[in-house]
Amino acid sequence: MIGVNKAIIAVNIGFMNLIMYNPEIVKKAKPFQTEEGCLSLAGVRKCTRYKEIEVRYQDIKFKQQCQKFSGWTAQIIQHEVDHLHGKII
Repeated sequence: MIGVNKAIIAVNIGFMNLIMYNPEIVKKAKPFQTEEGCLSLAGVRKCTRYKEIEVRYQDIKFKQQCQKFSGWTAQIIQHEVDHLHGKII
């Protein structure tokens, strides 16, 4: 709408909220099948996620970061990055 593309997600990583500008999943390992729900849809749906991911993004000061995540946090990041690409489970 303003001529600037921005992709932003916020994820609670237990002790803090992490803001990621333009997140990109650059590595994935250990795929597994799961079911997820979403506020955008009623019910749950099957999907493939990865237990371990590495994400490249810009932090709140727009400094480039690359960080590894695993478990529940990795699953949430994958879900939110899918939304940025127009995917709803």
